[in-house]
Amino acid sequence: VGLLIGLKGSGAFGFRSVRRGMSGRERRRRGYGKGGPWTFRGDAHYQFHLVPSKVARQYVPADMPLVECFGHTLGGFYYANYTDSPAGPMDELVVLSGLVWNAPTSCAWASHVFVDREDAVAHGIKVFGLPSHKANFVKEDQGVVLKKKGGGGGGDIVQLSRAGSKNAGGGGGPKINFQLPSFSGRTKTKPSLLRYELQLQATIQPCKKFVVNFAESKHSLGKQLKSILSGKALVSFTFRNMRMVVNQPEMVEKKKVEKGHKRNFNLTGNALRRKQQQLT
Repeated sequence: VGLLIGLKGSGAFGFRSVRRGMSGRERRRRGYGKGGPWTFRGDAHYQFHLVPSKVARQYVPADMPLVECFGHTLGGFYYANYTDSPAGPMDELVVLSGLVWNAPTSCAWASHVFVDREDAVAHGIKVFGLPSHKANFVKEDQGVVLKKKGGGGGGDIVQLSRAGSKNAGGGGGPKINFQLPSFSGRTKTKPSLLRYELQLQATIQPCKKFVVNFAESKHSLGKQLKSILSGKALVSFTFRNMRMVVNQPEMVEKKKVEKGHKRNFNLTGNALRRKQQQLT
């Protein structure tokens, strides 16, 4: 649920050397099975792209309203290199196909999630209803290549690269704490709409944009990502020394609001029971 890349110095692109091994006992003690909330630490990169609304609509549920302007919405990717997580050190790439409305705010919809840990794939699918896939992250001097074996064509999926000076970002940056609402679900495993909160703390700064390359991609997933990420890259940010806490997802019930033909989403399950207790 997030993606982090290692960024060294003043925004330079690099990857930390981390211990990938973890004993089965240690994983059970710190892993996903312990229950939420789950904590992730590392560095991240967030890049925004313009996505045609007609493309976003192929991946966003039909009843989720898009935030759009002149036939486009806001998407992009989030790439992370976690030095510590419930699955141990791992890489993650989240592709965001569009911005959906959740009054009074909006959030990005994740259409593709790639991680290099099997237990992270299983947890994303079974608990969060995420479209998670196992993939290999091959690190290069100026970027990373995402590869996937098996069906869909195999081979490279996408390449992220950023040539030029190693001081690709600005100096310093504020350390910010904030909370992000997120949606997931609407999959075969989790057909209901789910909502969960991300609590994030990181030093954030603008940085040089990545070039997204699909030239070598023959995989079907690569073609899907190309349709989402081929639009203009708008801005990029690095999240250094990040600590992200992901809360347990809760089911959401969709309810139409007649005035203005808007849609409202009411939390059910635990949140609904808490609300009932407040009223009694």
